Amino acid sequence: MIKQRYNLTGDMMRWWTSVAKVVMVSVMLAWGFACSKSDDGVVASAHLAQDVVQGTSTNCAVVLTAQQGTKYAVTIADGNEWCQLSGGRSELSGVMAEGENTRTLFLYFEKNPSGSPRIAHIVVSFDGGVRVELQLTQESYDANIAFVRAWPELPVCDVRDGYIYRSYSAAVGAKSNVRNYTICYNPEYLAAEWVAYPMHALYTNGSANRDNSDFKKEPTIAANQQMNGYYKSPYNRGHQIAAADRKCSQEMMDQTFYVTNMTPQLGRFNSTLWGSLEGKVRSEQCLDTLYVVTGAYFKGKHDSSIATATTDSSGKRCPTPSHYYKLLLKTVKGNSGKRIAEITDASALQAIAIFIPHHDSGSSTVLKDEWFMSVSDLEKIVGFEFFPMLNDAVEDEVKSEYNRSLWF
Repeated sequence: MIKQRYNLTGDMMRWWTSVAKVVMVSVMLAWGFACSKSDDGVVASAHLAQDVVQGTSTNCAVVLTAQQGTKYAVTIADGNEWCQLSGGRSELSGVMAEGENTRTLFLYFEKNPSGSPRIAHIVVSFDGGVRVELQLTQESYDANIAFVRAWPELPVCDVRDGYIYRSYSAAVGAKSNVRNYTICYNPEYLAAEWVAYPMHALYTNGSANRDNSDFKKEPTIAANQQMNGYYKSPYNRGHQIAAADRKCSQEMMDQTFYVTNMTPQLGRFNSTLWGSLEGKVRSEQCLDTLYVVTGAYFKGKHDSSIATATTDSSGKRCPTPSHYYKLLLKTVKGNSGKRIAEITDASALQAIAIFIPHHDSGSSTVLKDEWFMSVSDLEKIVGFEFFPMLNDAVEDEVKSEYNRSLWF
């Protein structure tokens, strides 16, 4: 009886083994069929160029991969009230052309100022039963914000009548598209109200020469909204981001010579006090990066040595700043290796602002203590919000305090 049970068990085991083999073969065949792997090794698949897009984005690529001759269908299963394929359609089908293994389609949508992210579900089907489900999330954005980047130096770029925001980048060595600086340009003043930029040895080391740079119009802003030629003496074309801050490449230095980076600056302020301050700021750069905002303020009381306006070479009126300012932010250690937004200990950061009357400083390079203040105090004067990338846990403390002894 025991022997008989053993034989029965053995027969059943052999039967289950046979069934398992059939199932495994079936699964393998099904898997191969579902993936639609062709003789040339192309597997049918689909993906989004980005699963999450910014609230200001208006399109996203859908990349299809399949062997030539494969039929496909793309359907927006959910979210088609805000997200469409070309021609406003929610469905699109086609065939991979001869010699084509990859095809890119686009999803189109408007900016999303709703205050909430929105989600679309996309289904891509191929011959052979392959089905890929994709999810696209479009974040929301503040309609009052004109320009957004996750750069620690960037102030809040809110929508204001006439303001123009521009950001510049260039190749540096083997690195392409390295950010240079950002401006908040006010055509009313024919000048930028602020210029924001990172400072690091990457930028200041190099052989770029200002003698090889020429003053020129910014190419994307209307020429009639920019100054022409020179300012009438005794005013210089004063850089906001200095040419010496961008010795890393000639292209980067050339971008500092856009006239949109210039203000009418008294010669005996530009070449002495202001030039000295620029050098002191460079001395504060660190491995973690120093973040700088330089600005021109036009609404204060002018020193008696400064006219309220001058003219350019064409006779166009150019207001003169009553004050200039700089804001600096960096880590205390200088080599923490942490991103600014990640730091939740206020004592690990230091920030300061300096607000200087535009005046005839003669040969003096002395920085008066009364010109130094907290970031928060300067915000109240000039009306911009600085360093919004600071972590919420430390922002108020870092911006409301400053220690003059920690800086140049």
